[in-house]
Order: sequence, then structure tokens, then C-alpha cells
Amino acid sequence: MLLYSILFPIFALLAILWFVYRYLKEKQSLGTVILWTVLWLFVILFSIFPKFSERFASLFGITRGLDFIIIVVFVVLFYIVFRLFNKIDILNEQINKIVKEVALNNEIALDDEEDE
Repeated sequence: MLLYSILFPIFALLAILWFVYRYLKEKQSLGTVILWTVLWLFVILFSIFPKFSERFASLFGITRGLDFIIIVVFVVLFYIVFRLFNKIDILNEQINKIVKEVALNNEIALDDEEDE
């Protein structure tokens, strides 16, 4: 048995446990836990049974299992980057709104002090 077929499942199980722990502490959503659990289960499956990735790849018209795994990893990474950019845009809008409100409140407070 190859070293990666021992190490990857152990690492994947630890990652799944970490996501479940974060969910129980209410730091992670259930959807995120399910997504990452499915991905880590595929890591376990493909590391223990490497030929299974070739069968999966053939369903999508890809000739090699490793090519399939690399394509899936890129798709997942692009999805994560897209979600991060979306969250950054939302945070940017919220920060701009807060800064405008603080600036208006300070302007009103300064006008009150000048009137006295």
C-alpha cells in the first residue's frame, strides 16, 4: 500500500472532524460542512481506490483519473475564490454605509457644538 493511501484518509478524517467541531461551535454553516465533507470523502475514496477516479473520469469523458481530480480541484478553487470576492464586495458596501453614517452623525454633532 502506498504512503498517500494511508496519509490522505487520515488527513481527510481529521479535516472532516474539524469542520464538524466548528459546526457544533456554530462557527460554520451546515452547507459548508456538507460540501467539505463530500469533498474529503472523495479524497478518501480516490486515495484508497485510485482506479475509481478513472471510472468517475470516464463518466465525464476524461481519459485519466488524475486529470479528473485536477479539474475538480480547479473548479472547487474557482468557486471558493468567487465566493470570497462576493463576500468582500458585500463587506465593502457595508463598510461604506457605516462610514457615511458615522460621518453624517459627526457632522450633526459638530453643528450642535458650534451653535452653543
